Formats: sequence, structure tokens, C-alpha cells
Amino acid sequence: MINYQIENFKEVLIKIKKITFKISIPVSGLQEGKEFIVHIKDDATFVEALALVDKYIFENPKESIFPIFDGYIHNYLQLFWNPEDNTIYNDIGLMPYGPDKEGKLRKFMPLRDNIDFILYPDSIIDLQPDSGC
Repeated sequence: MINYQIENFKEVLIKIKKITFKISIPVSGLQEGKEFIVHIKDDATFVEALALVDKYIFENPKESIFPIFDGYIHNYLQLFWNPEDNTIYNDIGLMPYGPDKEGKLRKFMPLRDNIDFILYPDSIIDLQPDSGC
């Protein structure tokens, strides 16, 4: 019975992957941005992974790249994802890449075309909202 539990535990660990979000804003002082690392289930999507960043920011508001404005901006999902169309907003800079067999970030993830695309393990997703005029 113990071996069965250990095997199941190993199976769960194998199905967790790391995703890194790099969020920056093209405004003085915020260009460098901030990096957020989340651990998600193997079949998680962009929206599910970014929701974990939002959960972290909700619990640690001082870790946000910029103040989440009272009554205006409540979370990162609101900035990057259109829930009505289930798409990433067109004015978002997006560079979503996962590592190839050599570990280089060359595997493109077509998140604009398919937001439900299953994210590659150890992916890095750079996001940059348009700062306006």
C-alpha cells in the first residue's frame, strides 16, 4: 500500500510545470518589469497560469509591478485578457516561448490564435500592455 501511495505522489509531481511571466510597462521606471514564477498543472492554459500570478499579487500587493488602482485595475488578467472573447487584447506585447530540446527558448506558443493552448513546461511569457499616448 505504501508503494502505491509513493507512485501516485510521483505521478502528481511529474504533472506540475513551471511558467515564468515577465511583465513590464513602457513607462519610465517600469520598463525593467517584474518576473513571476508559477507552478501549474500539466494541462493549464495562459488564463489559469496568469490567474495564479493574480492570486499571488492579491496576497502580496507590494509585489505588483505597479499599484493595482482602486476601482480601475483589479488584476493582471483584466489588463491582458478579454473574457468576453476569450482572447488576449490586441494591444498587448506578447512573447510566449518554451524551451526546445537544447533548452533554448525557441518553441513558440500561439496564444493569440489559441488561448487554450497547453503551455510548455519551463516557458517564459513576456507581457507588455500598451501604455497609451
